Amino acid sequence: MPNVIDVGLAVPFTLGIVTAVNPCGFAMLPTWLGYFVGRDTADHEARPEQVLRGLSVSLTLTAAFVLVFGALGLAVNSIVSEEAIASRTPWVTVALGIAFIPCGLALLTGRRVRIPFFKVGRGPRGREVWSVLGFGISYAVVSVGCAAPIFLLHVAGSFGRDGLLDGVLVYLAYAAGMAAVVTSLTLSLAVARGGMARHLRRLLPHVDRISAIALMLGGAYLVVYGVYEIRILRNPGVPSNRIVDAVTDLQTHLANWAAGIGGLRLGLALWLVIATIAVWGIGPALTARTRRNVRIALLGAWLVAEGLFHRGDLVVLPVGRLVGGWPARMLNWVDTPWRWATPLELLLTVVAALVAFGAIRGSIAERRR
Repeated sequence: MPNVIDVGLAVPFTLGIVTAVNPCGFAMLPTWLGYFVGRDTADHEARPEQVLRGLSVSLTLTAAFVLVFGALGLAVNSIVSEEAIASRTPWVTVALGIAFIPCGLALLTGRRVRIPFFKVGRGPRGREVWSVLGFGISYAVVSVGCAAPIFLLHVAGSFGRDGLLDGVLVYLAYAAGMAAVVTSLTLSLAVARGGMARHLRRLLPHVDRISAIALMLGGAYLVVYGVYEIRILRNPGVPSNRIVDAVTDLQTHLANWAAGIGGLRLGLALWLVIATIAVWGIGPALTARTRRNVRIALLGAWLVAEGLFHRGDLVVLPVGRLVGGWPARMLNWVDTPWRWATPLELLLTVVAALVAFGAIRGSIAERRR
């Protein structure tokens, strides 16, 4: 079993993290975040409900993704070839891109839309679950061309190589890796938007516009990428596309960065952050004794992972180095504004400043009460 945990599960866990930013479905992640942030269904709810909603939709999205890939593995082994599936997914990519653009336009004009992949369920929560499931299925279908071959080799193939039990463990490790990325991003945005709803209400319309733009840009890229894939299938010698190349370069940088850190190390850091946000979020809904026990358990997990195994170099020191080196990065915005990282760094700076401002303003308002 130690070998399975150390090696057999490390590979699919890392693959799950990398799959979240795979080249084919790369645009789906910011598109999903834009769609999620553009919905304000939990803005007026208590903090525990906001955090629980972020957790539930993230895990639902991930479950839909990995279930589709699991079904793909069964289909490839018994019904249809991988090439036959991959030859049809570019058309689905184009169709999804065309669907996202008007949704973004609707949000930009102030209308609230639900992407109606399915219209089953009663009430807004039921409809949201089906929309998220549809988003996860779409994410998986778009990602088939890039992520399916690796999945079929390292994850789906483990059932035949290692047996049912180990195959299930590998499959769950893959799901946990992808869920680490999707959940950490979604939960962070849920908390940030909830803080804006409480303390920075004037900024919410701008957040909605950013979400709408993310949907439109994601949809436009899916159309461009899908058309490019179709052209490649018809003529492998077709020239490269500058837009696709630029996004692929960004995706490659992120994938290399994740691989350089190490999948298990990055995943552990992400899940510790997720657990911290979750405990902080649901704290008010727990009894005093339960809240204290949960916090002690979380602190113990941090001490073991951060202090005992990584000696502060899991989250604390990397974040410290990142913050300390941020002024130098800001100078690069002027010297080399064409760097691929400049837009992301600008966005992170603005978000961090808004979150800090909201937290300070909220604490001042609570003290005055």
